[in-house]
Amino acid sequence: MKLKSEKETNQLLHKSFNSIDIPRTETIISSLHYLLSNTINRKDRSKPFSVYVIEQFVQIVHMKVPDRRITKTRNAIYKAFLQLLNQKDYEAITVQEIIDLADVGRSTFYSHYESKELLLDELCQQLFHHLFERAQHLSPQDYLAHIFQHFKKNQDHVTSLLLSKNDYFIRQLRKELEHDVYPMVADELIQAHPNIPHSYLKHLVVSHFIETLSWWLKKGKSYTEQEVIQFYLEILKVGSN
Repeated sequence: MKLKSEKETNQLLHKSFNSIDIPRTETIISSLHYLLSNTINRKDRSKPFSVYVIEQFVQIVHMKVPDRRITKTRNAIYKAFLQLLNQKDYEAITVQEIIDLADVGRSTFYSHYESKELLLDELCQQLFHHLFERAQHLSPQDYLAHIFQHFKKNQDHVTSLLLSKNDYFIRQLRKELEHDVYPMVADELIQAHPNIPHSYLKHLVVSHFIETLSWWLKKGKSYTEQEVIQFYLEILKVGSN
């Protein structure tokens, strides 16, 4: 059996497995794509293709440790993407550049990621999970400074996504700020401005944070993150007591 495109591979994948009632974790789906791409040209054709793949699929479901080859390939793609982000804007990066740097084939790339947008989505999830995880002992000022410091270090190569105002990245960042930062100042702001709509106050806090962070990274690094956070809070007139 020979498939002509990744699209046909995906169609076969969905047809074969949509009826199976199991959790569809990222590891399982990645393993399925990898399995499918490696069994299309299998030598043993005594069984129907769908039966062969389902048997292999059941083995994958019960695997306790992901296939090292799958993990190694995904890591190579992910690291190549990060490296390119540090060299150019996200919009300028092509899939071909990613696979060349990762040293993988095009079909291999698409067996793990359907597009570079999914790579960006994974990057945002990993970044924000770490970035907005707040230790209980941290004060609001220290927590905000932690976020600033992370962007300053640029260890995830994502500062370019912020400064280039990548639409997807900014949308996801705004959601995290609305969930984790706005509640820290909301009560004081609402009390000080009872006649202003809460939605506007939230928009102000989030937008001001992003603009303050961007300004600091571009022009304000002569100030420490603690000083800039104080500027931010003073403009909002909160946290001064």
